[in-house]
Amino acid sequence: MPMWNPLEALLHSLIVRRVWYAPVWAVRKFRSGPRYVSVGERQLLANMHSESIRRELTSRAVAANEYDERQRLAYIKLWASGLPVGRAATAPPEDFDLNVPEHVTFALAVAGEYDAARESSAAFVDCLYRPDSDLPYPQAEIRRCCEFLIAIADGDAASFGGDHELLVKERDALGFALFSLDHFLDLPASDIPRQKLQNLAYVNQRYVDRANPTATPKPGDVVLIGGSGFAESIEQVVGACDSSGWMVVTASGLPVEVTPGAERGTWNQVKVIAPAAANWLSLTPPAGMSAWEEK
Repeated sequence: MPMWNPLEALLHSLIVRRVWYAPVWAVRKFRSGPRYVSVGERQLLANMHSESIRRELTSRAVAANEYDERQRLAYIKLWASGLPVGRAATAPPEDFDLNVPEHVTFALAVAGEYDAARESSAAFVDCLYRPDSDLPYPQAEIRRCCEFLIAIADGDAASFGGDHELLVKERDALGFALFSLDHFLDLPASDIPRQKLQNLAYVNQRYVDRANPTATPKPGDVVLIGGSGFAESIEQVVGACDSSGWMVVTASGLPVEVTPGAERGTWNQVKVIAPAAANWLSLTPPAGMSAWEEK
C-alpha cells in the first residue's frame, strides 16, 4: 500500500481548484455583461467636450484679434513714418488721391512690404495658400493700395504728376500681387497643410468644391458664347471632356466645350467642337462612280 504523501495531496488540490474554478470565474465575469455609461456620465462627457470646443474657439478668436491689431498698428505706423517732419500725426487716408505724393509713396511702401512677405514664408514654402496672419498689414488695406496703384498705371500719364512710367512697368507685378492676395485665407495657420499637394487639396475641398457642388450642366442652362456677350441655352448634354469641361449642344445646334461660369446655371464657352475629318471616307465623284472604282 503506497504511503500517503501530504505534499503531493496539497499539490493535487491546487491543480484541481485552478482547473475547476477558473471557468466558473470566467462565466461569472461574462454573465455580468459590459458596463454601460449612465445618462449622467454621458452628460458629463458632453459638457467636457463642449467646454473643450469653447476654449479652442476662444483661443482662436484671441489669436485672430492679436494679429488683426498687430497689422492695424503696423499700417498706422508706416503711414506716420512717411509724414514730413513737423506735421501732426494723422490716420491713414480712407480715400487715396493720385495728386498727393504722400498717398502714392505710402501705397508703394505697402505693396512693397506685402510683396516681400509673400516671397519669404519659410513655413509655407511652395504652398499656394497661406494664413492671412502672414500679411504685414490688413488684407483690405493691401488690396486698396494695389488697386490704387494699378488705376494710376492704367490711367492717363498727363493726369499724374509722379513717375507714371515706373508704375506702367510694374503693372503686371502689381496685378499678380493683387491676384495672390486671395490666396491668404482667414484661417489659423495650424489648419492649413504645409505640404504642397495637401495644401491645394485641402483648400479646394473646403472652398472650391463647396462653392460649386453641382458643377454639371443641364438642359436650359445658359452658355456665354466667347466674349461677344451673346448667350444660348443648352439643348443637350453630351458628356464630360478629357479636361475639366463638358461637351454640350446649344439650342442652335452648336457643339461646344463649356466650363462653369461665375453664377450657377451659367457656363463659359471654351471652344467650338468641330467634327473630325473622315479621311477614311472617299466621297462619290460627280461622274457617279465611287473613288475606289476609278482606274
